[in-house]
Amino acid sequence: MRAKTPAADFPAPTHDDLIKKLLHQPRLLRDFFRAFLPELARFADLDHIEYLDKEHPRGGKRPRRVGDVLFKTLWKKRETAFLIHVESQNKPHPAALERMGEYALRDGIRYRLPVMPVLLLTYPKPETPQPGELRWDFGRLAAIHVKCPVLHFRRMNPLPHLRGKNVAALALTALMKLEADQQVDAIVSTMAEALRQEFEAEDLDAALDFVNHYLPLAEEQVLQLDRKVDSLARKEPKLKPMPKLINPFVEIGRLRGRNEGRVEGRVEGRVEGRGELALRQIARKFPMIARRAGPLVRRLDAEQLLAFGEELLFMQNPAECMDWLKREVR
Repeated sequence: MRAKTPAADFPAPTHDDLIKKLLHQPRLLRDFFRAFLPELARFADLDHIEYLDKEHPRGGKRPRRVGDVLFKTLWKKRETAFLIHVESQNKPHPAALERMGEYALRDGIRYRLPVMPVLLLTYPKPETPQPGELRWDFGRLAAIHVKCPVLHFRRMNPLPHLRGKNVAALALTALMKLEADQQVDAIVSTMAEALRQEFEAEDLDAALDFVNHYLPLAEEQVLQLDRKVDSLARKEPKLKPMPKLINPFVEIGRLRGRNEGRVEGRVEGRVEGRGELALRQIARKFPMIARRAGPLVRRLDAEQLLAFGEELLFMQNPAECMDWLKREVR
């Protein structure tokens, strides 16, 4: 199995790219439903999956649905479409359920199929519950009712998934609240289970790219990862490729460790290259603002830099990034 090239050699994937890549692998999609929506997995024939193009002609104000996954399967021997809408903004959308109803109706009209929507909430804050039901009643004249499953990963308990063998669920724990040692466990278990279950290369890449992006390790965590991987690779023949597969995690962890060392050293004098990791992250995700963001990033202290690294994962556009930096350096 090929060793993966360090992530710094490629343009940074967007949040939508990662979710879409993960759920566009039929094997991982089936795992996803078995872990988080087992009722659907029981009544839908997920051995039959046909992905559909969900883009529609749109006006200037209509949002582009790049993160959605729409697929067709069989339900009670009848073709039915299931829409997974990913709400990937870093804060709740005030009309999330209204939009789900709109998208389901549009897809239903286009494909002439019933469409069941599923709402995924991947933002870290706030953690307040998102209602899964909307009802407008107009007396006896009319009523509009929208109800759909809502999965807010930040509110979930990661432990049952970390103890299980479901690769999609293991990868998606990266969006849940994890302690430092649990972050390492999530990476190791995702990788190990995919190899034990003999995942195809595309499935394996999709799962590892996801945890690689959302679980950037500190230097001490990289050492822990190295030890666990080495131990498993020695014990199980199927896990021999693991030391090569952790290269991206090791490279990013070392870079993060070097950057944090520079930031901490500022108390002893001016440190050249302060905020290097943050600047590289901006250059990869929002290259058009990298030069303007540089002076602001260099004014952040160590705590702010760590906070920025976490927030940047969920920022959707350059303006949002600049607004965050300007607020912090006031």
